[in-house]
Formats: sequence, C-alpha cells, structure tokens
Amino acid sequence: MLPVAQICPQLVQSLKQHNKVILSAPPGAGKSTYLPLFLLNHADFAGKTILLLEPRRLAAKSIASYLASQLNEAVGQQVGYQIRHEKSYSKNTRLLIVTEGVLIRKIQQDPQLTGIDLIIFDEFHERSVQADLALALVLEVQQLNSDLQLLIMSATLDQHKLALALDAPVLSSEGRSYPVEILYQALTAEPIWLQSARLSLQASLKHQGSILTFLPGQRDINQARDWLLEHNKDSRLDIYALSGALTLAEQQQAIAPSPQGLRKLVLTTNIAETSLTIEGIEVVVDSGLCRQAVYHPKHGLTRLETVAISQAAAVQRAGRAGRLSAGICYRLDSAELWQRRAAFTPAAVLQSDLTALLLDISAWGCSADQLFWLDQPPQANLKSAAWVLLQLKAINDKGQITEFGRQLLATGTEPRLAALVLHGKELEQQGEQGAAWLAVVLATLLENPNRSREQDIDQVLQQPLYGALLLQAKQLAQQNQIQVSNYLPQHLTAALLSRAFPDRIALQRGKGYLLTNSAGALLFPDSPLVGAEVLVICDLYFGQSTQVSLAARWTMAELMQEWRADLQQQSYVGFDAQQGRFIAEQRLMLGCCVLERKPLNTKLTETEQQQAWLDWLKQQGLQALPWTEQALQLRHRLQLMQRLMPEHQLAKVDDEALWADAEVWLAPALGRFTKLNDLNKLDLYTLLWQRLSYKEQQLLTSCMPDSWRSAVGSMIPVHYSDEGEAILSVRIQEMFGQLETPAVANGRLAMKIHLLSPARRPLQVTQDLASFWATSYAEVKKEMKGRYPKHYWPDNPAQAMPTNKTKKAMQK
Repeated sequence: MLPVAQICPQLVQSLKQHNKVILSAPPGAGKSTYLPLFLLNHADFAGKTILLLEPRRLAAKSIASYLASQLNEAVGQQVGYQIRHEKSYSKNTRLLIVTEGVLIRKIQQDPQLTGIDLIIFDEFHERSVQADLALALVLEVQQLNSDLQLLIMSATLDQHKLALALDAPVLSSEGRSYPVEILYQALTAEPIWLQSARLSLQASLKHQGSILTFLPGQRDINQARDWLLEHNKDSRLDIYALSGALTLAEQQQAIAPSPQGLRKLVLTTNIAETSLTIEGIEVVVDSGLCRQAVYHPKHGLTRLETVAISQAAAVQRAGRAGRLSAGICYRLDSAELWQRRAAFTPAAVLQSDLTALLLDISAWGCSADQLFWLDQPPQANLKSAAWVLLQLKAINDKGQITEFGRQLLATGTEPRLAALVLHGKELEQQGEQGAAWLAVVLATLLENPNRSREQDIDQVLQQPLYGALLLQAKQLAQQNQIQVSNYLPQHLTAALLSRAFPDRIALQRGKGYLLTNSAGALLFPDSPLVGAEVLVICDLYFGQSTQVSLAARWTMAELMQEWRADLQQQSYVGFDAQQGRFIAEQRLMLGCCVLERKPLNTKLTETEQQQAWLDWLKQQGLQALPWTEQALQLRHRLQLMQRLMPEHQLAKVDDEALWADAEVWLAPALGRFTKLNDLNKLDLYTLLWQRLSYKEQQLLTSCMPDSWRSAVGSMIPVHYSDEGEAILSVRIQEMFGQLETPAVANGRLAMKIHLLSPARRPLQVTQDLASFWATSYAEVKKEMKGRYPKHYWPDNPAQAMPTNKTKKAMQK
C-alpha cells in the first residue's frame, strides 16, 4: 500500500470541515496515482466529479492512462483527460485530468463550474503562471459555488506560506522512495551538454539500470544525443530524448518501459522532475541547470536564460533514481556550492510575460489586484502586458476586454500569436490564398525556440515543418477552421507579423533601428537584413547591445498601406540639439516612429519654447542642467533632512519629484533661452531655493546649516556628501576646548570632523572629539609640534583655549 493511503481517511474528514486543504507529499507517496482513485471510489464522492490538474500535457495523459488501467477501463470512461488540442472523456467520466490552461478556459465559460465538486492541484510547487492564475480563479469560483472543494498537493512547496495565505489546514504524508547516493562531480571547461553526456556514458558502464540525464534545454539535448549515438557501443542501451518540443507520442515512447534485456538513457529537461515515473531508472545525472523564461518589460520580450536550479528541484531530480530501487545521483556541482543554491524555485509569475494572464483576468471582469496571489505579479510586467494588449486592441483604455480580445482567447494560442492567426484568416477571406496557413506556420515557429541560426524569418520559412511542429501547426489550424496549404504567400509575412508585434515595427535610424516602442536595436554585422528600410522584429538578442536575432524585412510603402488606419497626425514642437534650434513640424506617427514630417512655418510662443526645453531635458536627464556646487549642496541638505527629519515633510528633490513640478519651478526660467549654451545661465540654486516655502527655508537653515561658527568666530562651510554625511573641515587649533562634536538635524547626526594642520593639510577624521582628545591627539601633537613650532600645541586640548593665531600673536 502506498504511503498516502494512511492519510486518506484524515483527508476525507478535512474536506468535510474545510473547502480548502493542502497535502504535502514527497515523490513516491502516491498522491497522483493512488489518491484520485481513492476519492473517486469513496462514498462521500459517489456521483461527484473531480478535476485533477497536471502542469504538463504528457503527465496529464500518462496519469489518465494509468488510472484508467487500474479500473480495467479504457481512457474516456470513468477517467478521462483534456489537454490542448486533444481530449478523451464521456458522459460517464467522473475523474477528468486537465492542464491548467484547460481549467482556466472552463472557468471563463462557466464561472460556477457547474457539476464539478472537487478540484485537485497536483505538483503545485512548480508554480507556473497558469497555475497561480487557475488558483486565483478557483478561489473566485468558490465564492459563487460554496460547495466546490479544493485540494492542493505538492512535494516541495513552502507549505507554511501557502497555508497562511489560504487559511487552510496542511496534511503531510510520508513518501516511498529508496536511498539515493549523491556523488558530486566538479565542473570542467567542457560545455555542460558534453560533460553530462560523457558522465552519462561512464555511468552506463558502471551501473546496470537505466539513466535519466537532466540538461538545461533542447539544444543541449540534441547535442548530447548526437554525441552519445556516435560514442555508445552498448547495443542494449537505447538513447531517448524527452522534452516539451516532442510530440506526445515521442514523449510517451521515452517514458515507456524498455523491452526485456534492454535499458535506456533518457536525456531530458525539467519536464521529468515530477509527475512522470520512467521505469527502470537507477541513475540520475544532474547538470544542475535549467532554461528559465525571464521577461524584459522594456522590450516586451521573453528570453530563455540558463540558470542554476533550486535545492528543491535538485532533490526532485535525485529522487527519480530512487522511485523503484536504491539509486545513484551524479551532480555536476560541489557539496559546498550546492548548499548556496536557492531553497525553492521562484514563482514564474515574478519574472514572466503576463500578457496572456492579463487578458484572462480582463475576460474574468476584474483587475489583477482584485485577485488572490501567493506572490504579487510585478507592476512593471503588468503595465507592459496592458500596453501590449492595448496595441493589439484586445482591451480598451479602461482595461476591459474587447470583442477582439475574446476572439484572441478562443484561438488557442497566446495573444500576440492569436492576433497573427486572426489577421491571416481575415486576409484569406479577402482573397489572399494561403494567408491563414502562413499565419499558423508563423505562430507555430514563434511559439517554439528558434533552433536555426537564421535571422531572416523568410529564410526560416524555406524549411518545411515536420514532426512535432507540423502536428502542432495542424492542431492550431484545425481549432481555427483553417485549411492546410501547400502555398505560403511570403510577401505577406511582415504584414502578418506586424499584427502580432506592433510594438516591434522598426524603422532604420543611423546604423540601427528605432522600434515603435521607443527601444533601439542593431543588426549583426553579417545579417542578411542589412539595408532593410523597415523591419518587423520577432526576437532580439541582449548582449553588450540589443541586436536583431529574427525579423522580417518590409518597405515603408507596405507599412503605410497596412497600418494607414492606425497612423496618427501629431504637431511637434521641440529643441533639436544637433541643429541647435527649435523646430516645429507636422508628423505622421506610428508609435514612437516618425513616418513622415512636414515643417510648420509658425513662430513658437514662450510657452511652447518652455515645453520644448522640458521635453528635451527629460530625454537628457537632469544632469544636463548646470549643477553648481552650491546647487548640489542645497539638494544634498534637503535629501538628508528628509531622511533624518521626515516629520517636517520638506519638499522632495529626487529626480521624480523635480520633474513632477518642473513646469512650476523650472519652465518659467527657460522660456527666454534659444540656444543650448543659454542653459548655463540658469541659477539652479536660486530656483531650488525659491521652490521652498519661507517656513521650509527657515527649517533647513536651522537644521541643516550651510556653515558652522567656531568658538573664535570663524564661519566654516559644512559640506554635505551624496552619501548623507555632514563634513566640517577645520584647523585643529580652532577646535581646542570643544568636547561635544558639532551635529546637524537637531543633534541627530554628528558631523564628520576633518581636523586640519595650520597649513590646512589633513590630520585626522573623527565623529567623537572627546575621544580624539583623550586618545589620538598625543600622537598628532608629537608629530605636528616639530613641524609647526610657531603654533599652539597644548598638553590638554580638551581644556585649552581655541585659537586661529600663532603663539606669538596669542601673546599680544
């Protein structure tokens, strides 16, 4: 009996008392293979329907097959599944295994999930964006359907955090796994795929069982497989790949038991960390790396980055070797470095493109901040997602979903690519033969990593789709009633792509390109796209500079024709630093790109000149203003007072605050200037000082003085550093008899005293004068008395009279 069986009665009881329950169960406990059938057959769930969520299509289909076999039934009877583009269930199905995206679609179609009694989240620790959204929506559904129950299962999640957030009880089950010996292998200079492949082959000679090798991504798998096929001499060892890029049939072949007398070496990504059990695995080789999607809001692009996996993921990987017997795990790491890894894998919602998520939220009829989140989605990513959806016309300026947005949701792919597919169908209906199928092909290519090195997408299209990509394209076409075509009208490629990437239409500018989203990009030196007037950019490479890695070439005439209904006329007044003068012109705009410009023969008003200066300065930054030392000192004083004495709420002087009211304090002083050199006439100190009220000026003068009067009457400047220090540089003789260190902010910050020699050379730095007199002064006196014999060097400086004179002058 599997370990989870011991806790099943307690789980049923908890579900009677709570509508949300968390189950912590390590790999091998039976939470995916035993628990669902136990609940299905329990009297409390007689006649009820259960949805079991799996994070991956392969896991959903495999688990459905296994559970159905336990009932001696075919899939589609009591146990069924529904994944993207494929389903098998009937009116008799009471346990339906689905992926998270399928559940989200079901909730959007039926907000009460009528007929569903229990939803089980399996492997929730993976924390995909769709899993977090599905949980948020299920919690919403529970408010409409109080009978709906929720069970969240995980092997490595931070259970305490989830339990507190959901106010749900946590039940824990023991796992069933065999001991796994961990062996660390130091990394070498070899590529990670080669070192992993070599280690895997060596392991196959030492051990009798099958081997599971974890690599970061598809390219690593392909390279390792090619190397192993060449170097493996064991005819009884089969080499398989297992990744999301394969068809389900190819994936199932990789996890199926080996025939009698054979064993396998499976090269995989993190797809095999959980949910799947591959028969006969006794050895795991763990590269310690994975490919992680990281979103860059500025460019609206997701990059797959190779990163170190967390300790929790590493434990899951090692556990694959101990599911059926004792095993071995080789980690390409050291024990010391492994301890420094992050404990858990960060939630995908923290670093992903949230465009699809936000469209789903808009379809639900609320905003992101109205939903439950275990980790709040970053505002920068949400803002970027909203901007993209506005460009696609999927939402309006209030964030509400449009009819076109609902059409995008029904397409079966992410919003950008859905817009591409719908535009292809529209062109097909207008008589452009093959346009819809071309759109499907483009969407399929872009949804999968670009494995070719081509930078011109028209060259990528020369290579026919095959295998998993062809199957995926046909499934997408079938869902959208699109006919497969032998003809690809490639003259429409850029126009179609522009509907998916309106923010990445790029015009030639100097040596590079300006995108409609205001970002800039360069071509690689050997790019076949050199000379293109216009590009539609699909992908960018982020290195020392941003470079175009995949795009379609276009012409200005074609752009103007395709987007004529969306072009905006704009009157522009600005300062041109290169020409050194103000310009006024009528512009035809697409996003931030100027397609046409015509000069306006009008004289600028003073107000227009002020605004033109402000616009130019915002591009350059406040550093373009003539910051004198006096002006900088005033700014530092204000910033320090805001930090030390926030109760006075003085006017802020950070960049954001200064720009917020620049039209009030700065613009009036700019109106009379016509040349760039005129800016040097600005008296920034006076402008900033006048920005303060009389009360604020008095407070600042009192609490953060710009000078300090010594005991002999000297007014000594106080220097305020950008690190938040108040510095007083003073000759040591003027501080004799001073036990208390001068301070600012009503005594909250002691000044840093730079004690100087009679020749104003540095002697000592202190923030505690009394301590200095009592300790370090004797050494200073010993050295300085011989160097400056005409000056006063008392034995007891703490009680001596301060002076700024020589000994002779003091006697007069």
